[in-house]
Amino acid sequence: MKVQRTTIIILISLFILASSAFACSIPVFRYAMERWPADYYDAVLIYRGQMTEDQKQLLEELQSAYGESSEAEALLNLRVVEVNLAEVPEEKVKSLLGPNLPETLPELALWYPLQRGRAAPVWQGRFTSSTVAALLQSPTRQKLAERLIDGQTTVWIFIESGNADKDKAALRLLEQELETAVRELKEQAQSMPDDLGVPEVTYSFSTLSVSRSDPNESMLLTLLLNSEPDLDEYSAEPMVFPVFGRGRVPFALIGDGITVDNIRETLAFLTGPCGCEIKMMNPGVDLLMAVNWDAAAIKFYEEFYEEYYETPLPELTGVMPEAPADAGTGTQDKVIASTQSTEVLAPDNDLSSATDKQAQAVEVKERKLLGLGIMGTTGVMLAVILLAVVLGSVALSPRRRGHQ
Repeated sequence: MKVQRTTIIILISLFILASSAFACSIPVFRYAMERWPADYYDAVLIYRGQMTEDQKQLLEELQSAYGESSEAEALLNLRVVEVNLAEVPEEKVKSLLGPNLPETLPELALWYPLQRGRAAPVWQGRFTSSTVAALLQSPTRQKLAERLIDGQTTVWIFIESGNADKDKAALRLLEQELETAVRELKEQAQSMPDDLGVPEVTYSFSTLSVSRSDPNESMLLTLLLNSEPDLDEYSAEPMVFPVFGRGRVPFALIGDGITVDNIRETLAFLTGPCGCEIKMMNPGVDLLMAVNWDAAAIKFYEEFYEEYYETPLPELTGVMPEAPADAGTGTQDKVIASTQSTEVLAPDNDLSSATDKQAQAVEVKERKLLGLGIMGTTGVMLAVILLAVVLGSVALSPRRRGHQ
C-alpha cells in the first residue's frame, strides 16, 4: 500500500512539472475580468410576523437588483434569505448572529462570500431605504466599475488616514510607481509578437481616494477595512487596496508597507501570466457591486472580433519586398509578372491561390488561439499546488504591513 501511494505521488508530481510549459499566458487582471464571476455575498433579513408594505417594497427592490436576467443593466452579487422569528426558533438565529438578537426589527445581516454560518456578519443594521441604497451602489464603487469595464488594469483605492502629510507622501509614491509601470509595460508589450488574432493587452492604472468619514462610502469602507482580520490595528495609517477583475481585492498595503517593492510585487502578480485558472486558489475577496460584468466582457470581445474579422484583406504585394503592389491594372500586371518569373517554384501562384493563402493564414491564427486555450486549461493542475503556497505567502507577507 505504501509503495502504491508513493508511486501515485510521484506520477502526480511528474504530471504537474510536465504541465508547467502550458501555463496560461493571459494576464491575471484580464483573465479575472473575463472568467471569474463575482462571488455572492449572503444576507439574512430578520423580522417577526408581517412586514409592512414599504418593507416588502424595499425587499422587492433589493431582490430585483440581483435577478438572473441577462438584460439587466446591473446585477448585484448578493443573495437575501428571509427569517421570520415567528416561525424560526430563536436559537437558530443566535447561531448565526451571536447570543443577542436585534432589538429593533426588521434588521439585515451581511456576510462575506462563503462566510455565513462560519463567521460573524461583516455588517448588521436596520432594514431601511438608506440601507438598500448603500448596498446597491456608492459614488466610488460606480467610478470603480466604470474604470474596470473600460479596461483599466487595476484601480487602487486609497483610504486616507487623516494625517495629511502621511497621505500625501503615500499617494505620491503610489502614483509615481504606477506611471513608471505603465511605461515599462508598454515597452514590454511592443516587443511581444502579435500574431494570434486576440485583443491587444493594454495597461492603465488609476487611484480613487476615500475619506474614512465619508458617509456615502460607509458600506465600501466596511467591506474593505474588514477584508483582513487585523486591519483595525492600523486605523491611523493610510491604506491602499488594489482592485482588479470584477471588483476583486487581493490584499491591502498599509502605512510603511506602501513601498516600491510591495507595489511592484503587486503589479507583477496582476499583470503576469495567470498560472492558476481556479479562482479559489487566488487571494482576495470580491466587493459588493451592482454591475453586469458578463455583458461588459461579451461586448468587449464582440467589438474586437467584429473589427478583426471584418477588416478587408490587405492588398497583394509582389514577391520581392521592394515591389509593393499598386491598385488597379498595374497591380495585376506586377503580380502576374512575378508569378511568371517564379513559375518553377510556385506553379499555382495566381491571384486566387494568393487569396486562399491569406485565408489560410487567418485560419492558422484561429488554430493558434484555440491551442492557447487548451494549454491554459491544462495549466490548472500546475497552479493548484504551487500557487496555493506562493500566493498564500504573498497575501500574508509581513512586508505589506507597517509598524510590525
